[in-house]
Amino acid sequence: MRRTLFALALFGSGCIAGSAAVQRDDRVLRELTRQERWAQQALDARPTRDQLDAIRGSDYGSVGAARKEFQKLIMAVDRGTWIRETAAEMLREERDPQLAAEFDRGGRLRIEAVQAADELADALADARGGLTVSDLKPAFDALRKAQASEDRLAKQAGPLKLASSPVPVPRPFVEAAAKLVDTNPESAKELDRLPPEDQTKIRAKMADLDRSKEEQKRATPLIANAPPTATSLSPSTSTSTEPPREAEAPSTTLKIAADAASMIAKKAPKSITLREDGLFALSYDDADYLVDPDGKLVRKENPEK
Repeated sequence: MRRTLFALALFGSGCIAGSAAVQRDDRVLRELTRQERWAQQALDARPTRDQLDAIRGSDYGSVGAARKEFQKLIMAVDRGTWIRETAAEMLREERDPQLAAEFDRGGRLRIEAVQAADELADALADARGGLTVSDLKPAFDALRKAQASEDRLAKQAGPLKLASSPVPVPRPFVEAAAKLVDTNPESAKELDRLPPEDQTKIRAKMADLDRSKEEQKRATPLIANAPPTATSLSPSTSTSTEPPREAEAPSTTLKIAADAASMIAKKAPKSITLREDGLFALSYDDADYLVDPDGKLVRKENPEK
């Protein structure tokens, strides 16, 4: 109970006084309700789909308001964590159905707040001057505290059957951070302020964005120079009388995409060899990984073979 009262003091609700444990519990319950109400207010104010489009379009007023709403949503994430920890601690002393309901509501509010904040961060990342990597640090900190809280609750639950509320997957805010650094490479140094795990995920996402850009660049000239289809030809230019063409030979160029891109991103192979069967062998210490010209893994072979 002492830990609960200290947490409430940190949240600005003041010290809880009183000689009776029931009186203290009543005040904590009122504080739980108040924190829940503030978290719900932040969710109710989240931008609509049209407002998100205006933010992506860099509308000045929309971007300014969205930055404030983003901060409130991150606070709502922290409120959800506090609600769950406080309710769980009180449940160890008293099996109150109201406390159990508050515990579950805290988890639902936190998940909704994380999802809303992630969606808003993605829109702000598309806007000019809408967001920086430093702005995302409180968001990543809130995720880290939420996950640490869930791990702690799982260990301390004991006989209590408490429903878990894990952080959503894929990791929120990673794509928004990757977009920001991709657009403003000079902001990459700000990644050092984030936890190492988040840095790794963001850099992996940046690599995905780079690969997507390269694939689009390669696909654009192919589409522009593509021959007209049979349905687009007039009757006078129909090629139905032409003899069938021979099948094209397999490509002798490997696209760094799909499975090949993932493997190379993790560790560079010792060699990449074109085989007679048209597959490419990515040689590693443990085995040779055979991929097709599009980078899709076909099979794995031991070096002896």
